[in-house]
Amino acid sequence: MDPSSVLLALDEQKKWRERRKRLRDRLRQLDRRRTTLRKELEEVRKKILEYNRLLTDMRDRMPVRVGLPPSAPGR
Repeated sequence: MDPSSVLLALDEQKKWRERRKRLRDRLRQLDRRRTTLRKELEEVRKKILEYNRLLTDMRDRMPVRVGLPPSAPGR
């Protein structure tokens, strides 16, 4: 094996190590983002439940209208 092919092989090896490192870094970044999004989603779900409970309570407290049907406009 001549020296130029050894240098080329070492250079390729270095490039692959750098690519693997970038991929690992990107995967870590995506994992952190996924964790953050899961937390945000859970907070939004809690808010939805809270607002649904409030809405249900408000509907339950509203008086039921009994009486005349609404009149037609212009009468």
